[in-house]
Amino acid sequence: MNVNIAPHETVFRFEAFRLDRRRGLSRRCDGGRWEPVILGSRAIGVLGTLVEGRGELLTKQALMDAAWPGMTVEDNNLTVQISTLRRILDEGRAEGSCIQTVIGRGYRFVPDVTTAPETPLPAPIPAPLETAAPPSRTPELAVTPAASAIRPRRRSLVLTSLAAALMMGGLILGAVFRWDLLGLNRPTQVAPRLSMVVLPFQNLSGDPADDYLADGLTDDLTTDLSHVPEAFVIANASARTYKGRAVDARQIGRELGVRYVIEGSMRRTGPTLRVNVQLIATETGEHVWSDRLDEPIADLAGGQDGMLARMRNSLGINLVQIEVARARRLPPSSPDAFDLILRARALRNQPVNRQRYDEALSLYEQALRLDPSSVLAMTGAAAILLDERASRDDWPTFEMRKRTEGLVTRAREIAPASEEVAGVYAFWLFVEASCQQSMVAAREMIERYSNPTFGYGLLAWCLTATGHAEEEIPLLERAIRLNPRGPYLVQRVRRIGTAHLFLGHHEEAIKWLERALAVNPEAPEEVLSGTNRRLASAYALAGKDQEARRALAAADRGWPFDTVRGHWPDDFNPIFAAQVRHFQEGLRRAGERDHAEEDADFGVPVDADLHSESAGYTPITAPGAVTVRTADLPRLIAEQKPIVIDTVGNFWGRSIPGAIGLREAGVGGTVTDGGQDRLRRKMAALTGGDLSKPIVAVGWNSERFDGRNLTLRLVALGHTNVYWYRGGREAWEVAGQPETELVRQAW
Repeated sequence: MNVNIAPHETVFRFEAFRLDRRRGLSRRCDGGRWEPVILGSRAIGVLGTLVEGRGELLTKQALMDAAWPGMTVEDNNLTVQISTLRRILDEGRAEGSCIQTVIGRGYRFVPDVTTAPETPLPAPIPAPLETAAPPSRTPELAVTPAASAIRPRRRSLVLTSLAAALMMGGLILGAVFRWDLLGLNRPTQVAPRLSMVVLPFQNLSGDPADDYLADGLTDDLTTDLSHVPEAFVIANASARTYKGRAVDARQIGRELGVRYVIEGSMRRTGPTLRVNVQLIATETGEHVWSDRLDEPIADLAGGQDGMLARMRNSLGINLVQIEVARARRLPPSSPDAFDLILRARALRNQPVNRQRYDEALSLYEQALRLDPSSVLAMTGAAAILLDERASRDDWPTFEMRKRTEGLVTRAREIAPASEEVAGVYAFWLFVEASCQQSMVAAREMIERYSNPTFGYGLLAWCLTATGHAEEEIPLLERAIRLNPRGPYLVQRVRRIGTAHLFLGHHEEAIKWLERALAVNPEAPEEVLSGTNRRLASAYALAGKDQEARRALAAADRGWPFDTVRGHWPDDFNPIFAAQVRHFQEGLRRAGERDHAEEDADFGVPVDADLHSESAGYTPITAPGAVTVRTADLPRLIAEQKPIVIDTVGNFWGRSIPGAIGLREAGVGGTVTDGGQDRLRRKMAALTGGDLSKPIVAVGWNSERFDGRNLTLRLVALGHTNVYWYRGGREAWEVAGQPETELVRQAW
């Protein structure tokens, strides 16, 4: 890039901002005055290069060379600076970001840029210099002509040297004055959040032959930490300059512009390699975290990888917690998007409960309002929404599904190579597509990234769903070992217990399921209930009837809408289907009810609302529709030949003969949402536009809202001959009515 700038045209103006490379960034405020904007020198370097480009596409390397001249740093450091600049420059901007990301190529500065002559800084005025010697009070000595000729010349040299010294002193004093006036002699640059350097690990084994192990740990941990979202990690080349030097952490922080120093050591102790690691805050020099890891030397080749993953995960979790605590001590006047993301991540790193779940989602949503292009906020919010979907039979609302899909799609457009993006995309495939597709995405994560525990977790569950539960257990054990404090710990422990239950290892299942309850006693009620229900089945199959009844009672207190028939295989693999039936048999022995009562009157008043909860007590009628019973449905089908629509919840692949499977056609929301438009188009195609065509809406049972929600949606579309089969497919099965294979349709 060649940018030609006149010598004095170093002040750039764009929109409401003025940038001077020496004085920094200013913003025009009320009354026309310019207010300084606090930015670090790295951000100024990046911004200056972007602005000088005047819309030209600049590569990442060009920007990094400008901000970190002569240094080798990780790409994530540039991302931090771009995020900081966007937070400031895009505030109140409606037409997108000032800094455009060109995926795979670099960045472009969008606003028009003008230049103005530099306003000269006031030059220091040196003190006046004497040009003649003071009058002599002693008689002048007689001198020879030669001496007389030399003396004035020597005097001139002395005076010239003195004048030069005084002028230099004046310049230095003036420079110091000017430096102080600008505030540049004070530490104005604040080190980026999550900024760190990994110092060379010490080899304490006493054998220089082990130096390679210490160097390898240093290099690999630096690389692993650079993948922590938004981490600013000094590259190895710069960190190595401190090897063997006793330098205070505070000095390192000042020299490298980081908040944290990571020190480590390793030594062989018998058959074990012991690694100690400490995290030091450069602001205070205090040790804020430490850990010790032991790895059998016999398994060093495979174990070092896991050791590094544990260090990375533990450091990442603790750095977030420390940063959030620091922010609370020094609260910003107005938190930026990354402040909110850090707070959300801190909540997600703690054991999951409903309150933390809601608070974290709210923080991510606030962050997206401040920075709509934040991939971390997108993936964080999407992961929470997908968690909610995975814990249910379907989405609570169409809008929630649309929102999640939009977040995943947008994140993939901006950062397709991000590990976080890959994770939520694989999760999206898990809940919306099939295990086969999710398995492909999970395997790609494992191949591309270093020990992605989330990828292991998804792959593990899909292996069970495709009939390979024995392969799920070691994958989940590895995920737990790599990240023993992660937010999905309780789910992984429970999954191991469930896999043992499916495989008939009842005592082992009991051990893991009891551990799952102990891991997080304040987990969401659906998690605790599901765990207790699995435990009840395992107890019963192991012949522990009393314990089984106690566990089932605890499960029913949290979620009383379960039935034996309500459990189904997520994949129609025959091995997995047989394992689910084994689980169902345990529930029967524990005393679980087989099905819900079709005609039960729960005393619930009739309403016309769509319900977002998946289960609950339904009214006996739906406004604008006729409730039909199992005994009457065969005759209705034979005489009126209605269109039968099944919402395919709790699905074993079969339904009422001739039914059409429209997955999630019975979700909650409103009759004016996007789902209603989709349903209108589908029904027009099915009925040929005939609103009087008979239609039967089929859900799972009388304690599910899916069938009733679909009924109300059809009535709202103007269909005049709608029947709600309240007993649902469960009642049809209980009555022994014929079923045929059903293929879910796209709509």
